[in-house]
Parts: sequence; C-alpha cells; structure tokens
Amino acid sequence: MSDFYNYDEEKKTYSPYDTPEPEKKPKKKGSFGTKLGKALCLGLVFGLAAGGAFWGITRAAGVNVSSKNGGNNGMNVNIVRTSSTDVQTIKGTDVSDIVQEAMPSIVAVNTQMVTTSSFFGQTYSQEGSGAGSGIIMSESEGTLYILTNYHVIQDSTSIQTTFNDGSTADATVKGYDENADIAVLTVDYQTLSDETKKNIAAAVMGDSDALEAGNGAIAIGNALGYGQSVTTGSISAVDREVQMTDGVVNLVQTDAAINPGNSGGALLNTRGEVIGVNTIKYSDTTVEGMGFAIPINSALETAKGIIDGTIVPKTDENTAYLGISGGTLDEEYASKYGYPAGIYVSMVSRGSAAQRAGLQQGDIITGFNGEAIATMEELQEKLEGCLPGDQVTLRVQRQNRQGEFTEQELATILGSKADIEQ
Repeated sequence: MSDFYNYDEEKKTYSPYDTPEPEKKPKKKGSFGTKLGKALCLGLVFGLAAGGAFWGITRAAGVNVSSKNGGNNGMNVNIVRTSSTDVQTIKGTDVSDIVQEAMPSIVAVNTQMVTTSSFFGQTYSQEGSGAGSGIIMSESEGTLYILTNYHVIQDSTSIQTTFNDGSTADATVKGYDENADIAVLTVDYQTLSDETKKNIAAAVMGDSDALEAGNGAIAIGNALGYGQSVTTGSISAVDREVQMTDGVVNLVQTDAAINPGNSGGALLNTRGEVIGVNTIKYSDTTVEGMGFAIPINSALETAKGIIDGTIVPKTDENTAYLGISGGTLDEEYASKYGYPAGIYVSMVSRGSAAQRAGLQQGDIITGFNGEAIATMEELQEKLEGCLPGDQVTLRVQRQNRQGEFTEQELATILGSKADIEQ
C-alpha cells in the first residue's frame, strides 16, 4: 500500500495521509518574484536566464570620482571604471532603471558651421547646424571632459552642450583624432549652476574587450536632434572590420537602432556601463539593424592621447610633407618596360623636402629610412609616422642618358604642407 495513506486500526480502514503544507513566507513588496514575468519578457532581448537574474547597474555619484584605485586608466583626469571601489552599485529589473542611472552622463551636442560651395566659378558660404551626442568622462580641476565623435564637431564654428536637466553650456574642442573619429570637448565646470552639477554624472566605463555576441545593448543619444532617446538590442558582432573612407576600422556591431544624432552617444551593456561610442549606421534597402560603435577601450585610449597631448589634430602646419606627385609602378608593369618597381615621381613641388633632397621627375623611390618600400601607400604610411623637421633618407633609382638605372641615396629634412610654395 502506498506510503501516502494511513491505516486506522480501530476502523480497519485506510485514509489519505495529510501532509502538512510548508509555511509560506510573505513576499516582499517589489521583490524579484513579483517582477519575474517582466524580466523573462525582457530576457528575449537581453538573454536573461530563465531562472532569473538581477541586472547590476554601476552608478557614479557626481563627476568628481577619485582615481586612487586605478580608476583613471592612466589618464590625467578621473575616469570612472568598474574596478573602482568608489562606484556604487544598485539593482534593477527594467531597461528604464539602467537608463535612469545613465542619462545624467549623456549630453546633446549641437553645432553651428559654415559650409562653402562653388558654382560657375563663384564661391558661396552658408550657415548650417548639426546635432550629435556626447558622454561625460570626468571633471578635473574645474574642467568637464566630454567624449564624442570627430564627425559630430567637424568644421563647427561653435558648439553647445545640453545636459540632462535641460541646461546648456558652450563647449570647446580640446582635440581630436580624425582617423579614430574621436574628439574630446571641454566645458567650464565652474560656470554650471549648482542644480546642473547635481543632475550630471560621469559615465561608468565598461570593458569592450569582454564583449560577446548576444550580450544586451542599449543605445542612448540625441536622435535626429529631437533630444535624448533610447533603443535596445544586442551585440551582433565584436571586432567587426568596417571599410571607411580612410581605411579599415574595428567596431562593435549592434542591432540597437543608431540614427543620425546618436553619434557620440553611449552604447551600454545591461549593467549600465559604457561599452562603446555610437558612430555609424549601415544604410541600405536590403539591410536592417546594422549599427556600429567604437569600442570604449580604444576610444578611451585615443581620448587619453588627446588630453595628454600625444595625439594632436593633423593640420598643414604639423603634417610632415615630402612634396611629390606620382604613383605605384608595380612589378608587372615595371618588368614589361624594364623599369624597377617602386614609386614613380611625376612631379616635385617647389620649395619642398623632395626638391631639397634633389629628387627629380622620373626618379623611382624604392626605400625610406633604410627600409624597402614599393607602393605609394607604403610611402604615405611612413610619412604619417614623421613630423616636420625630421631628417629622412630616400633610396631612389635614377635613369641615365643610356637608359640604365643607378641607385642613389638622398637625404632631406621634412617640411610641412604649409611651407610649400603655391
């Protein structure tokens, strides 16, 4: 007979065994159990386990956060990192919880610019405006540092930031790296009202090297210039190579919608940490849900260089310039006509380093500072690592009157493009 029945000796009958019910503990108001349904629904987007998990949100109180525990990542401003013990942690079960904590560190960036165009030989100037986003990195010695994209502030004549409380302040470009598409803005912290200071916070930076495809993602930014908005999705791919105008860059791919104006805003993980700087959206009628962000680790490394002065904007004055025009003479074409492969010099600019070196039209450059080079791209790469005033050597092949090529080594001091005679 089943153990779930009792035998009554007096009545000679069996009766069901009454198992006492376990004591029920009262549920706490607002406990995770009452919100499990919501968490499971959101789990379809963010990959929460069916058993449930808390979303930990790291929060920085204000912008003056100590870096005594290594939180500044080697920078001379106080960058809030998750490793810092000064960062408080709260628990949330909804995207709105994360956004509420992150929004004080996001700013709208509005720019004014002058665009020029030419028609029928006439030049016309026209004022325009642009909108983007930025991330408050830190405040140090009365200066507020804001991270954004270079293309957000490119060619701007004035920049204004709008904070979480709706107040505005003028911003100045500290510096930028065009190739990395990163810029750092500064705002005079002392000019902000006490109310604004209470309503802004330094963003908490995560670790983009730890990202995996499928992780949750939240994009915050000034979409279309209408003000801050939020989109959600997941990390579609990490370390994605994307072809840009000036070469290939490695970006984080997400299906969280990134629209015009989102550029420079934050891509967050589900702990509220900044894992990327929103930058571009792939637009095509056959493609949907392909947005990209600059990994925060590389963005902060670039920002560090901008702030400490090791990365400076490329201008005509500080860009090393050789002063030639030409093209690559590849192996196939060179062997066909009996020429050495290398960079064929078709023109030498007057007053340039190339002219001072004695380079001539028809010379073929095959070496730079003792290293062999064969293409114009390789020569440009070598020059990018130089500064005006650097002394360099060029190995060239020069044809004599008999049509034979002899090797020569020429030395010169590089100038800048601004020095070239027009």
